[in-house]
Amino acid sequence: MRKFGTALATLGLAATALLIPATAAQAESGSTHQSAEASVMATKYYFNTWRNATSYRYPSTSTPVGVLWAGRNYFYCQVSGERVVDSAGNYNYWWAKTDDDSGNTGVYISATAFSVGGKDQAIPGLPKC
Repeated sequence: MRKFGTALATLGLAATALLIPATAAQAESGSTHQSAEASVMATKYYFNTWRNATSYRYPSTSTPVGVLWAGRNYFYCQVSGERVVDSAGNYNYWWAKTDDDSGNTGVYISATAFSVGGKDQAIPGLPKC
């Protein structure tokens, strides 16, 4: 997931919170989706996360499955779900769908980990699922 951010750093460019849509073919190789959600997950939007985030199978904290490391990551879309309050006092009920760094696909990350957006606000520029 970090190939894009690493490439920017190598070029001496700063990775910002701007979204950069890319088709699945333009993004990381080896990422295939065989499900009915393939069309939703064909476009990737890149955002910075300010901390490591636990990934969940559903947009709630009931089923943790892995981790998404802090930094530049791609996301497919967002959906509302369970409200999360983190240790820094951030809170949000929006969740972003992604593939985590533990190898899980189509998982959710709380919007509290994003460098953009506000409390209980959707992530600007990320489409709804």
